[in-house]
Amino acid sequence: MPFTLQDLHAGFRIGDCLIEPRQNRIVWRDAELHLEPRVMDVLVCLAQHAGDVVSRETLNQQVWGDIVVTDQAVTNCISELRHHLGDDRSAHRVIETIPKRGYRLTAPVQLARRAFDQPPATIDLSRAVSDPPQAQSPSRRPLFVAVTLLLGGAILGVAWWWRSASAPAATLTTVAVAPFENAAGDEALSYLGLALPDEIATLLTKSRDLAVRPSIETADPLAAARARGVDHIVTGRYYLEDDDQLSLAIEAQHVSQERVIWRTRITAPAGDLLAMRGRLTESVQQGLLPALGASADPTSVYAPAHAEAYQLYLRSLALPKQPRPIELAIEMLQQAVTLDPQFAAAWEALGIRYYDHGTYGTGAEAARQQSLAATRRALELDPQLISAYRTIVTHRAESGDLEGAYREARRLVDRFSTSGQGHFAIAFVYRFGGLFEAAQRHCELALARDPHDPRLRSCAYAFLYAGELSRVMEFLMLDEGSYFVQWGTVLYSLRTKDRDAALHATQQAADDPTRRLMEPCLQGARGAALDNAVAEFIQYWQRHGDPEGPYSVAPMLVYCRRPQDALRFVERSVDGNFCSFPALDLDPIWEGMRDEPEFQRIRGRAMACHDRFRRMVEAVDKDRRAA
Repeated sequence: MPFTLQDLHAGFRIGDCLIEPRQNRIVWRDAELHLEPRVMDVLVCLAQHAGDVVSRETLNQQVWGDIVVTDQAVTNCISELRHHLGDDRSAHRVIETIPKRGYRLTAPVQLARRAFDQPPATIDLSRAVSDPPQAQSPSRRPLFVAVTLLLGGAILGVAWWWRSASAPAATLTTVAVAPFENAAGDEALSYLGLALPDEIATLLTKSRDLAVRPSIETADPLAAARARGVDHIVTGRYYLEDDDQLSLAIEAQHVSQERVIWRTRITAPAGDLLAMRGRLTESVQQGLLPALGASADPTSVYAPAHAEAYQLYLRSLALPKQPRPIELAIEMLQQAVTLDPQFAAAWEALGIRYYDHGTYGTGAEAARQQSLAATRRALELDPQLISAYRTIVTHRAESGDLEGAYREARRLVDRFSTSGQGHFAIAFVYRFGGLFEAAQRHCELALARDPHDPRLRSCAYAFLYAGELSRVMEFLMLDEGSYFVQWGTVLYSLRTKDRDAALHATQQAADDPTRRLMEPCLQGARGAALDNAVAEFIQYWQRHGDPEGPYSVAPMLVYCRRPQDALRFVERSVDGNFCSFPALDLDPIWEGMRDEPEFQRIRGRAMACHDRFRRMVEAVDKDRRAA
């Protein structure tokens, strides 16, 4: 019999979880967490129709009403519910996705009042002691009281420890900055629509109280922020006044409460972007940060002093991550740091663009080395750039210097202990060396500190390579809809032997050599029909400087029945110090190849790499304890 909304709002249970819609709360054992109202509304809607398929249209109508939202809003709510209810897309223990139809709550729903129909159990204390109280001698009574107090204290201590150990780490306030509206209508100023929000985001990252999200680029940023679990959203517009003044109107909203918490208007001469930045910095530090309940980092950071350098920097921020625009951005940023050598943000941006040029473009190792040099220069100028530290860890690991990467990551964790980024960086290094349990532990710590950070998506691979598939999609779906997640879903589906899911994800991806191989392969093509696609795929991935890349995509070659090509990819990874062990023993993709001599030869090399890494970690940790 379907439940009424009134029944459900009074509280209901799904398994061990008590759902309290009126408080937007889920209680599990001694822990509780609060959901965004829209997320709770989605859960109530599914519970009202438990066992039946609920279409996206029904969810949109019941939860959002007249507000127009994208499919991504529903998808993100479902992903968050799965996370909080201990479910994932593969298990369908709680919520099942019905392709092209909607979602179904598969777990049984029980109204909360039924759990309390029976009177509470009682303990007969008189039966807990063998001798009745009046029979106890005076000498035994103090001992009994002492033992009782000791046991009671121990039980309370264990309870306190259990609650402390199981409680999630305190999470940071999350904020995202949406692209600004160009109300000026001047194409020459269009770059400010991305550049100004980036400047605000950079200023916000200086506070250790905040987790700054990637830009939200949708027509309805408030709804997108709500779907992604963001606490606050900053929006703005800019326009020209009659006296050639550039005006900037900004406001910050509390997402779940849908109320404005701060707004300001800044005006500066249209040709004086340095003046605009100065006033923007002052407004953020004195107005926006306090409104967000955050404090600014007292460390002073060098501000840009050269007008042309600053404008070049801003223009570079608006250029997309594509081969030719990346090269153009590098040219602009090289000019900027030549004009203003102390401009830390420009050096960091230059490092990022060189990294993209070397890893995904044609710059190769020379560009990656230039990236490392630019990033180090940025850190010399601004030691608080957490993102720059993380970039250096990535560089050192991908260049094969795992000891240097590990030492850098350890320093990052020690220096920024409240940030999830340090844990994420060290998990990345552990993954390279094959210490998967340590990698998974630090991924969980990063997730606890920042539960919606899309950058944690790559933690999925620490579980994927170890054959622990139940946690893979939870991390991948932190960045649902991205190119990275599309191919991560394919690699996950190959392990679970879900060809249809792999094909669907492949067909959503952009047209590139990976799709041109996997689409016909998943449709059944084999042999000579794939020769050209395989050759293009191999050539494409050989250009990448990241040694993890060949191992990560080798399963595609396995599935397409090119095992020798797959093993050559694995060996390339081992050559680059991506150890690939014990993944070769744990990863289910290699089940049919483990007895082959070539596999065993490469496995031996991978094991030696792993052993060197493990001994290095033990030695570094021993030195750190001694110091």
